[in-house]
Amino acid sequence: MKNLKKTIKLFGFVLLIILASVGVGIGGGAPILPTSKKEDPIEIKVELPESKDNENEAIEWNF
Repeated sequence: MKNLKKTIKLFGFVLLIILASVGVGIGGGAPILPTSKKEDPIEIKVELPESKDNENEAIEWNF
């Protein structure tokens, strides 16, 4: 009886290994995620229009 239980456990273990191998063969292995992700910082560039007052002051200083 002990030999029968041991044989059934061994057969079940071998069956699980075979099923896992077939599953990996069909679906492929688990993807390996890259550990170093390059994240681009979000930069917002805003150009402010120059007011006419600043232009007049610049002209005054150019004498």
